[in-house]
Amino acid sequence: VVRFGSRSLELRELLELGPGDVVELDRQVTDPVDLIVGDKIVAHGEVVLVDGYFGLRVTEVAEPVRRLESMRCLG
Repeated sequence: VVRFGSRSLELRELLELGPGDVVELDRQVTDPVDLIVGDKIVAHGEVVLVDGYFGLRVTEVAEPVRRLESMRCLG
């Protein structure tokens, strides 16, 4: 999972959303996005376009021990 940011909304606010509405997130455009495996952040990076598709250029990787712990959570 790649996480761009987050925002809490009340159910009423969520139900009022429609096409074209904008939901502000808790990050700036220049902030790195998180690469998440299970519920652990294993890397940070920036969004890039590759042949018209979104991609992630990894800029920082979590320590190997933390990455392994994330993988064990999946099993």
